[in-house]
Amino acid sequence: MTGWQAVLGGALLGAAAGWLSRLALKRVIRSSDSVFYSVFVGGVFARLGLLAAAVCLLRRESYTIIVLFIAPMILAQMIFEAFPIKHGPKSDT
Repeated sequence: MTGWQAVLGGALLGAAAGWLSRLALKRVIRSSDSVFYSVFVGGVFARLGLLAAAVCLLRRESYTIIVLFIAPMILAQMIFEAFPIKHGPKSDT
């Protein structure tokens, strides 16, 4: 695996994980707080598991390739978390 392949693969995997997590949160935005936060925590653990699986699968590669894969993966996931989910519950506070 070359450096550019690692960057592109990490960014694509991170974007897919971030998009799926955001989609799941959008589906339950109007649910009760316990349901919403359960989905939120489940998404955090799923992304953490995906990160751990990626490191395990890349452990035979050089350290540089692992960093080049993981850094864009985390940054791509964070892009989906940077903007608030619209159309949430209307509150009077």
